[in-house]
Amino acid sequence: MEKLAVLRYAKALFEIAKEKNAVAEYNQAAKDILFALEQDKTIMSVISHPGMPRKDKIDAINAAFTGRVPEDFTGLFALMLKRGREGDIEGVLRHMDILYKEYSRLAVAKLFSPEELPEAKITEIRNHLSKKLDKTIHIEKIIDKTLIAGFRVEVDGFVFDASTKNQMNRLKKELLGSFY
Repeated sequence: MEKLAVLRYAKALFEIAKEKNAVAEYNQAAKDILFALEQDKTIMSVISHPGMPRKDKIDAINAAFTGRVPEDFTGLFALMLKRGREGDIEGVLRHMDILYKEYSRLAVAKLFSPEELPEAKITEIRNHLSKKLDKTIHIEKIIDKTLIAGFRVEVDGFVFDASTKNQMNRLKKELLGSFY
């Protein structure tokens, strides 16, 4: 589970985004910053170095992001650095996407199948999930050769398993259960 501080900082930044009617822009900025931090590990290693003065850490963040992202991000990062929370920056950025998806009623469904499904079937699955969850559904297709046939969907903590592998496993349990 995320640290309480991560959740609070992310929620505060998200509230600012809502006040400015810039939720999508702030979410994209958070993704861009996270991508930059993951691609260039030196930024995080510099600001995480215990021997570096806080002012120099804040200057490094400002140099890396000022003019590239909304200033609320650099302001939040400066506050987090002053409070010794540099290790939580990436968590805040990741949690921004979760808040964005909740706010926008978006969900990403992982659709596992042994081979590429026809677009009509994917549309049918998307529409069914959308009605069931009352959200806009984005499908992430994943080929899983272990399923044999059928498909499995994971979305918002739920699993719908219509695979032959699952049906065979249930039948096996039923048969074995009848012997005991």
